[in-house]
Amino acid sequence: MLRIDLQNRISALDALAVESALAIKLVLRGENHSLGLTMRTPGEDIDLIFGMLYSEGIIDTNLDVNSLSIDSDEAKVILAESCKFDASEHMRRTTKSSACGVCGKDSISNLLHIHGPRLRDNFSLNKKLISQAAENLISSQRIFELTGGTHAAAFFSENCELISLMEDIGRHNALDKLIGSYIRQPIDPIPPLLFVSGRASFELVQKCIRLGVPIMASVGAASTLAVDMAIEHNLTLLSFVRDGRMVVHSAPHRISNN
Repeated sequence: MLRIDLQNRISALDALAVESALAIKLVLRGENHSLGLTMRTPGEDIDLIFGMLYSEGIIDTNLDVNSLSIDSDEAKVILAESCKFDASEHMRRTTKSSACGVCGKDSISNLLHIHGPRLRDNFSLNKKLISQAAENLISSQRIFELTGGTHAAAFFSENCELISLMEDIGRHNALDKLIGSYIRQPIDPIPPLLFVSGRASFELVQKCIRLGVPIMASVGAASTLAVDMAIEHNLTLLSFVRDGRMVVHSAPHRISNN
């Protein structure tokens, strides 16, 4: 590559975030269904698939997947017969890009009506610890540190200590990988804080509500629909969490000063 600034032109090697396609095929009651192509950063592909299936309401637990195999960049998932797969709602008509949450869907009605467990209310997190969690999130993004081209999603404990973190070139994929890792090996109780490195869109808020995490924080901005969904479901939604500041959009009772 060639780096150019106002004074210099320098040839150098550069690290890039990998983006490649993953084809996902579902088998339910002997019938094959294609979920199309998902553009993602390879790695944690099993977690990604579990997270996608859970977030879209196709599975409820890891027991809903009888088997999952990946050959090169093609995945085959055999679902339990009890799964609620509706081809008209879940199938995508186009490739799901790394920047996309609901691309290729004919309708978002299924997403808007997916609900999760009741969100826990008997606790609060210290605002200073949440700010420190934001710094921890940023400093723990190893792929981003090398490439500057990935997003991250992470679980934090009630003391705002990092539990687990996933990275991907797509922000929705990063969160699906994190959710999938939880679905495959659940933690009890569910982590109280979920942090994302970018903005808080309604798709990410929906995934958080679906899983039952009571507080979602983002380094970037929140969208109007994200805030509306958070208020409706009693989710504490924080945005612009950085440099010791934050914006609390909903359910502020879970944020304490000490």
